[in-house]
Amino acid sequence: MKYLSLLCWVSLSLSGLACQQNTSSAPSPQEAKTQLGEIHLLPHVVERVGISVGTAQLRPLGGGMAIPAQAQLRPNSTVHVWPLVSGRLTKVAVSLGERVQQGQLLGVVASADASAARARLNQLRARLSAAEAALGRQKQLAAEGIGAQRALIDAQSLVEELKADAEGLRSQLSVFGSGSGGELSLVSPINGIVTNIHAAVGEIASPEQTVFAVTDESRLWVRGNVPELEIHRVTPNAEVLVRFHAFPHATFKGLISYVEPSLDEPTRSLPIWVSLENPEPRLRSGLFGDMELLGDNPQRVLAVPTEAIANLDGQPIVFIFEKTTHLFKPQVVVLGQRAGNFVEVRSGLQEGTPIALGGTFTLKSILKHKELMDSVD
Repeated sequence: MKYLSLLCWVSLSLSGLACQQNTSSAPSPQEAKTQLGEIHLLPHVVERVGISVGTAQLRPLGGGMAIPAQAQLRPNSTVHVWPLVSGRLTKVAVSLGERVQQGQLLGVVASADASAARARLNQLRARLSAAEAALGRQKQLAAEGIGAQRALIDAQSLVEELKADAEGLRSQLSVFGSGSGGELSLVSPINGIVTNIHAAVGEIASPEQTVFAVTDESRLWVRGNVPELEIHRVTPNAEVLVRFHAFPHATFKGLISYVEPSLDEPTRSLPIWVSLENPEPRLRSGLFGDMELLGDNPQRVLAVPTEAIANLDGQPIVFIFEKTTHLFKPQVVVLGQRAGNFVEVRSGLQEGTPIALGGTFTLKSILKHKELMDSVD
């Protein structure tokens, strides 16, 4: 008796748990299936031992098969920025990991080619100004009947030629990203995060090497590998449920946006790509998980994560949570079909009821220890 009491005390002490069973009316053997006791845990203890709380929800369970999946960035999620002509990097305006907006300055390159083009443009502007003045005089002489018509035509042709050359140089400098003088401004084409800086101030930057890389982390999709015997279930734009190992209690909806034309030979599976409806900032490229193909009209049923189910005396139970009293009450449930990490609850639970989604093994251990202590006493 002392040994069992000490065992229970040590177990509860190591977990840092304060528990309390409602003994106002001891359940009879006939009532033991439904009145299994209550557990009281302080809020900070719940968080410390990893018991997560959520609600029972309706969800589609039409897949019935977990397909390996991995989150990846889309091919167009990363852009590479470099100067169109060679030059020396004179300024780096951003740091690695910094979030930038479209059009924001990343760096400045001093280019001899851009400087020469700028000088030629200034020369053309000076010649154009002189040619326009000469054209004005020819028009005046022609109006007075003094100047020759041929001279007027030549003056007009020269002005048009110089304008075209100047416009071409201006366009060239604009494409280069030229600022004042021979400086080239490198700007971000998209909103995103600076993921690479390949040069330092003073180094030569050229069109052959990327200087900055900017990634839009929101352009995320998920690759799944459908086994060869299941590819008949793959339909473009079909609904898919995606779950990641890092977030076991979160489910993300998506649609099949691309199906590769051939099987992957080593695995004999068909790669598919799923676009998530609402990708969250916490999702990262490289996350592993699984996906379920739901078909066109998946039926929605009351379902909970498999981690929310515990087995007590041969009966499946969930722990209902009362927020005001911080009580966890075991409730017997009847289970139905299982799909991936979720299982259907056919009776014993209502939609929206707060329950323990994870940590049920800890709650079950506390409950069994209390029952053992009571029986020994």
